[in-house]
Amino acid sequence: MWMQKKWFKLLIWLITTSFFFAFSAIVISMLRFGPTEKEAMDFMGGMMKAMETSLMGLSMQVKEDQNVQRLMSESVQLAFPLLAVSIAGGVYVRCRRKV
Repeated sequence: MWMQKKWFKLLIWLITTSFFFAFSAIVISMLRFGPTEKEAMDFMGGMMKAMETSLMGLSMQVKEDQNVQRLMSESVQLAFPLLAVSIAGGVYVRCRRKV
């Protein structure tokens, strides 16, 4: 009978566990109260502090600082020719070794 097969037992197991976890999530979300105003403000303050040291905060500082913008512009102008020379050198060495 098809109810005795392994695939059916596995299907029933998957369905029952998914319903269990869905029911658990609903019960937990209904019983849990929202954060207090102090918790929300602490969270936002922590996010602002983290943003100062993140890449997003750094990019905001770069956008405002003219010296850093000039330095980045010069470094990009130097980096692209170096990249082209290194790629050409790699192709040359690769082709040279095949011969």
